[in-house]
Amino acid sequence: MTILYRILSLIINSIAMLITISVVFSIPVFVSSPVTLLSAFLMVAVILYAWYSSRFYREVLQQQKTAKHSLKDMVRVNGIVTLVFSAIIMLNVLLLLRNPGLFTDSLKNFGVDMPLKNVTAFFYAMFIYAAILLIHVVWTFRLLKKNNHHFQ
Repeated sequence: MTILYRILSLIINSIAMLITISVVFSIPVFVSSPVTLLSAFLMVAVILYAWYSSRFYREVLQQQKTAKHSLKDMVRVNGIVTLVFSAIIMLNVLLLLRNPGLFTDSLKNFGVDMPLKNVTAFFYAMFIYAAILLIHVVWTFRLLKKNNHHFQ
């Protein structure tokens, strides 16, 4: 089971790196309005969750070290926000999959012509990523509870 957890962690960490690059280059856009700041907050929480859950896996599960209680707190707090992020993504994608033509029409208004097949594939990829995030966070919470004795 830890191999599957590690594979999910690898997927999450890889995408978190891409999100990090996106966030760094989008800082001027994020400070322009409160709505974009909220999305930036959610993305930063996903990045931090990936970082701290990876640290938890390495220090507590692999090396069997005693970790600071703050590590557990950081995993929990960012994990909760990540759960909210994944739920929002899953709900939005399900709504968009019902009628992806609306999304392609709005893209055309911005001068971007994208085939419906590509848009649908992107939505499925986003749904799968959100589902992986959801599964990973729930699994990590269970591992935190199981390995509570490793925190001081």
